[in-house]
Amino acid sequence: MPVDFRAILTTLAALASGALAAFALTNPPLQDWAIVASQSEIDRWISSGPTSVALGAVVAVLACALSQRSGSRRAAWIVVTAATAIIALIRVAVPDVAVLDLLITLVVLKSVAAGVILGCAVAASWDRTAARNGVLLGVIAGYLSAHAFGTGAGRMSTSAVGEPAWLLLAATAVLAVACAISAQSAFRIRRPDAGEIRVALIAVIALAIGHRILGSIVDRQEFASKGTAWVVMILCAAAALALTAIAARQLGEQSGAGGKFLWAATALAAASAPTLMLVNGEYGQWASLESPWVVVLASGVAVALGLRLSKRIPATVAVVILAAVPLSELLPFTTAHGAVSIVVKIAALGFGGAALLGALAPASLVDATLGLAILFAAMTFTSIAVLAYQLSWPPVRLNFAFVESATSTTTIPVDYVNARTIGTALLFVAIIAVCCAAIRRVPHNSNSAESGVSDAH
Repeated sequence: MPVDFRAILTTLAALASGALAAFALTNPPLQDWAIVASQSEIDRWISSGPTSVALGAVVAVLACALSQRSGSRRAAWIVVTAATAIIALIRVAVPDVAVLDLLITLVVLKSVAAGVILGCAVAASWDRTAARNGVLLGVIAGYLSAHAFGTGAGRMSTSAVGEPAWLLLAATAVLAVACAISAQSAFRIRRPDAGEIRVALIAVIALAIGHRILGSIVDRQEFASKGTAWVVMILCAAAALALTAIAARQLGEQSGAGGKFLWAATALAAASAPTLMLVNGEYGQWASLESPWVVVLASGVAVALGLRLSKRIPATVAVVILAAVPLSELLPFTTAHGAVSIVVKIAALGFGGAALLGALAPASLVDATLGLAILFAAMTFTSIAVLAYQLSWPPVRLNFAFVESATSTTTIPVDYVNARTIGTALLFVAIIAVCCAAIRRVPHNSNSAESGVSDAH
């Protein structure tokens, strides 16, 4: 069998584009920033992160829809190249930024560029099985591992995880250019149904705005009473699921599998929120990872294996694997929050999430883009994870310095597994259970990605 170099290029470009988009759209909460400004300006800066991510999610679906309208794969890869160049220029400009308004502008611009990359990459590669798996591998593994590059010390950057690596930027640009050059004009991106695009755009706008508002409501409960905070968390989680149910119902009426894919992405976002919150920044102080590349390797291998077995693993089994991750918080503190356990949990998230998303991948390109974008835009669950962690009173470490001897560290034991910890785990399991029930409620029909796969390059 002859080697299909175009297919290999498309798969590699889809993988790199998905990983770059995931890294650029990742902006976890971090209160410590190396910025000298008034409190109101700092608050505006912190709020710009999730707002930009929500905007990037909307732009991703819009970019995918426009790529479908044009029908040109060459044009889609050219746009990916241009958006990658914009992110590279932002990386160059950030160290010299001295004005907060300019930094906020760069954050918004980077998120928009990342959304464009995600939408165009899906449009140009989703119709081929290997390339579709490349996008899924890049996005899911990038989503799970990007947090490992964050640090507790704030610095001038557009994200708490820093800027994308030059190697990733170069690889994405080179592969996108190669795909643009080798693209065959005879193989066009299939044109979408007008109603399909309209529903997807309305759904992503509603979900992005809804999650942004709900997340901000949860964030404001930091100094509220514990009873009030729990009521708000439960109500906001219920509201987020209600929004998802409405959007999924509309997507299901238009494209069959689109609604199930959205529920699957929501389940992964909820299951991963507590673990990813611990990996990043000040919340990761209890489990210092030796190298972020350990997380990259673990997530990449797990996602690849999950995609490979996605047609053999029942959706219920994949959801159970996802639900086991937040339940693991009920283990003793050191066992649940150690570096090794966190890597294992990320690998479980990668395997279960990839198996679920791979099995339910829709034929609709805009629905697929919507589902992948929700991984980053579902900030309600991230806010709940952060607030729940603050309410659960983790162990406190005290440093005792002696003049004659080196500094020693003493850990004050605290009963971490308490009512609040149990409540947090059960809340996230309940969210995942609702997603599972929604996935199982509607039989998976033939209108999936497999029915739309062609030999297009």
